[in-house]
Amino acid sequence: MPPERLVPWLALQLLPGLGPVSARRALDLHRDPAELAFRLPASGWREVPGIDGPTAEGIAAARSTLAVRIESEWRDAVRNGVRIVAREDEEYPSMIAQLPDAPLLLYVAGAMRQDAVRLAIVGSRRATAYGREVARTLARDLAERGAEIVSGGARGIDACAHEGALAAAGRTVAVLGCGMSHTYPPENARLFERMRASGALLSEFPMDTPPHAGNFPRRNRLISALSAATIVVEATEKSGSLITAGHALDQGREVMAVPGPVGSPYSQGCHRLIRQGATLVQNAAEVVEELSPMYRGALGTPAPSVSAERGEGTLPVAAPDEAAVLALFDDPRPVHVDVLADRAPFGIARLQAALFALVLRGSLAPLPGGYYVAGPRSSPAGS
Repeated sequence: MPPERLVPWLALQLLPGLGPVSARRALDLHRDPAELAFRLPASGWREVPGIDGPTAEGIAAARSTLAVRIESEWRDAVRNGVRIVAREDEEYPSMIAQLPDAPLLLYVAGAMRQDAVRLAIVGSRRATAYGREVARTLARDLAERGAEIVSGGARGIDACAHEGALAAAGRTVAVLGCGMSHTYPPENARLFERMRASGALLSEFPMDTPPHAGNFPRRNRLISALSAATIVVEATEKSGSLITAGHALDQGREVMAVPGPVGSPYSQGCHRLIRQGATLVQNAAEVVEELSPMYRGALGTPAPSVSAERGEGTLPVAAPDEAAVLALFDDPRPVHVDVLADRAPFGIARLQAALFALVLRGSLAPLPGGYYVAGPRSSPAGS
């Protein structure tokens, strides 16, 4: 059985039709979570703003199986190495606790630190080679300064941000859009295991919650709340990353965006954010410079030898032609030079010069038959 203090909170978490906002309203009226969970009649629930009659009846009816469900939830968490943290616990992140719709419970695998300076790096799932390289480099350089990188554990930019932090032996946190009994996306399983050892996986959803599409916009508010700033690396006009940026603004956090090649649909969301007032950033130094003094003073600088070796201070792709070519590699499959020539916004001579520079840089690898592939990548999870 779970600890006695946790039982009423688990009960409230598992009652049907009760979200974070309605739960907080109920607690404002009836301070005792055990009273709410186990004894308040349907008539009492109908007095809670936002709870209608059918929902109140459903809550009362669900109590007959609540003890079994609580025990099952607890066993599932223990089996998966997950801690269940209530809003009143010291481990509950203070930056999330301030939200008006803060979850009653958080499910945590790994370790959450209260004193960390966290920065969110988010972007498209279907990222270009340019976006993947920028996300990894930015996350790595910020992690070397001591920042903890937050993202959503998704394909594309999210996975690359987590990988970049781990490459610097840094810490990183993924806020998941499903319960911890699920691994989503499945190809990130190894990445998630590494994050348990150097950071954390975090979810507000009960253990067996599948990755429904509606969960991901909801979890985005936690990504931004955990972070001093949200940095959007690549985003289409309809990207969920723009939802995260909106939450960050609502929460009084900084919003930053990385510019991309002109005309690339994968950078249109970033360019719109910049037009609307988001700070344009090109590297870790600029990100740190834009933070408030409270956070900026807590971050260090990387060793000079590391900075010099990696060319710190510029994006990993500086030339516009090179960025435009990398943006054509929007999946991990090889692309033929003839296809690149058709898609490139300039002629063959500039294309060949850009390809040559990208191969020298290691951003592209040539293959037999006139094909090129984006690489190298540190793990398949970045695809």
